[in-house]
Amino acid sequence: MSDQLEPPIQEPDVLSNDSDADCSQSVCSDTHSDNTSASGLTEKSTISESTIHALSAVGELENVNHSSSFSGTETKTCYTSIINRNIILPWGAQKERSSQSGHSTDDIRPGEFVMRSLFADFTILAEKKIESVMTEPQEKPLSKSLQRGEDAQFDQLLSAFGSVAEHCLPSLLRALFSWYERQMSEVSNPEQKKSDIKQKSIINIVAGNTTETVERSEADIQKEKRDLAVEFIFCLVLIEVLKQMGLHPGHEDLVQYIENLALKHFKHHEGIQNSPNSANIHMISDLYAEVIGVLAQSRFMSVRTRFMAELKDMRSRESSPNTTQSIISLLMGMKFFRVKMVPIEEFEASFQFMQECAQYFLEVKDKDIKHALAGLFVEILVPVAAAVKNEVNVPCLKNFVEMLYSQTLDASTKNKHRLALFPLVTCLLCVSQKQFFLQNWHYFLAMCLSHLKNRDPKMSRVALGYLQRS
Repeated sequence: MSDQLEPPIQEPDVLSNDSDADCSQSVCSDTHSDNTSASGLTEKSTISESTIHALSAVGELENVNHSSSFSGTETKTCYTSIINRNIILPWGAQKERSSQSGHSTDDIRPGEFVMRSLFADFTILAEKKIESVMTEPQEKPLSKSLQRGEDAQFDQLLSAFGSVAEHCLPSLLRALFSWYERQMSEVSNPEQKKSDIKQKSIINIVAGNTTETVERSEADIQKEKRDLAVEFIFCLVLIEVLKQMGLHPGHEDLVQYIENLALKHFKHHEGIQNSPNSANIHMISDLYAEVIGVLAQSRFMSVRTRFMAELKDMRSRESSPNTTQSIISLLMGMKFFRVKMVPIEEFEASFQFMQECAQYFLEVKDKDIKHALAGLFVEILVPVAAAVKNEVNVPCLKNFVEMLYSQTLDASTKNKHRLALFPLVTCLLCVSQKQFFLQNWHYFLAMCLSHLKNRDPKMSRVALGYLQRS
């Protein structure tokens, strides 16, 4: 009997560098294979029979390895029983099973198996969550069902993705992109659907019936809602795994793919406010802004270059309400950008970017764009103010404060700018040098005290809040 036994199987080491290489190669290449890829499981969100068998074997073999109650004879009997039933792990697989499955499994490493298993679990859970969302009332926001904290099992899976991304992020991203593209293009028999729509339209024209049009409109709304649910889940995974991007230099194609997706969602589309899904659409834009914020922590120069190029293009367009809203949407896409306090080179690069935006703030005449920029500065500066120490003496930060303070202070005295610019004045003082702060503090204090008696309760609350912050 011992001749039939294979050597004791080691537990999979997910953190093994050897498995990383195999995972990167195999998952990347398998992403486009219908038979072997993890992403291939997403088409109908099912696991192949061999994967189920392999997962079953993990549990059974672990029980054998960790149970202290088994004697040597019982252990051999259990191993033999498992092998006889042809239930084995994918690495060290029997040749007979490999030939039946149609491809060799001799080269599958533990890391790749863990990666595939995680992705298979993800596709199943994601499909369940999407189906659940589709049964909920239209007015219920997607965040109520999909955000982190609502499903402990899904949260655990996201954390697991974050851990393995440290070792095989490029492979994971390619598999995730493939899943996303399949989900977004998932339409059964598109030609047949197009033919049915055309036929119904002809019937409606002849019969003078508009009921079918309303039904198709409802179907479009539901399709849009499903796409938004896919986007929501996709962003959650990106936010989790991109935290490890700094450990994987290069891969500019992956970075560009993410930037393209995000910028597409930062563009303003007329008529969105009338859509039943408008709240969810804005929510997805915010999630992509968070994705860009995480990505900028490791690929700041790429994000900065792309953002400034888009902004320059929009500024060159003819002035119109649509152009204004497009610029504001783009600016809001950077609201999760956070200045890196160390190393000093990163800190300086961040405030060089801020100075470019500050120059635009001083030049722009449109009130809404100016207010959007002020809001963006506040979002970025508040975390800096909470952590800044000796950095206030760095020339780029000193120049940024001096560049903005005087004009911002003057504009904040005007009624149309007061609510939007007063918080920015406070933030600029909080990140200024000690001497600059003491020279301007008394005037700022007088402003705050005068606004406490303001007839507008919102302004008085803002004044009190920022008086405490300063």
